[in-house]
Amino acid sequence: MMLGPGIALAQASEANSPALTASPPGALVGVVVASRTLDLAPKVEGRMEVLKVRLGERVSAGQEIALLELEPFELELAARLANLKAAEADQAKNHLLLTQAQQRLEREKRIREYSAAEALETAETQVALALADLDLAKARTAEAKARFDLAASNLANARVRAPFAGVVSEVLLQPGVLVGRTTPLLRLVSDELRLRFAVPAAQSGNVRPGTEVRVRLEALDVTVTGTVDSISPELDPASRHLRAEAKLNVPAAQRGRIPTGLLAQVELRPNVAATVP
Repeated sequence: MMLGPGIALAQASEANSPALTASPPGALVGVVVASRTLDLAPKVEGRMEVLKVRLGERVSAGQEIALLELEPFELELAARLANLKAAEADQAKNHLLLTQAQQRLEREKRIREYSAAEALETAETQVALALADLDLAKARTAEAKARFDLAASNLANARVRAPFAGVVSEVLLQPGVLVGRTTPLLRLVSDELRLRFAVPAAQSGNVRPGTEVRVRLEALDVTVTGTVDSISPELDPASRHLRAEAKLNVPAAQRGRIPTGLLAQVELRPNVAATVP
């Protein structure tokens, strides 16, 4: 079984990094990762007109970060709206024709003793035909409404928005290119940071969900705490380590200063109640 990238990196660094060689006895090695990483692509195809963010810029959830050329989507929406109005008008006309046919049938029923049987049958047939025409008109209206809603959704999706708060870690495309569902515009990493680390079998009894960890980031000369929330149920057969993850409790003063991929010394604190600053 192969180790995950965070654990493999941590083990390699434990052997090769001078800073981490002098770790305190019992300290583990981990790597800082973002809780969410996304190569963000638009939901519709079009030409990117404007990119509204830059490398390293922090964005909020729902913030508009790119704009596709809107004119094709606006024209499509206008056409679908016209089709919808035409379908609704046709439905209203068929509803009126049905009402008229039903009124004629009622008159024929009242005077059937004085009129030919064929007249009553004709009135009944006209009602049945009017009902069928109205059902067909309703179906066409529903179809036109669905196409209009899709066009409206496509127009809204031409404004590409961030699905979560985070930082732009890489810009992949520039304005002027054709983009679609398979062409990411940029990479977005979330603000929330996590720690991936490996626990030797001898220490596996000291880690469980809720265990606090002390995390030393030598490169920044910063120490933070974290809370274990994910643990593998099995030891890796090659390394004899458990894979674990912890949510980092980053103080407000340090937020935005800790990059992902940073190596860390990890100290398990099984007898300390986890707290959030």
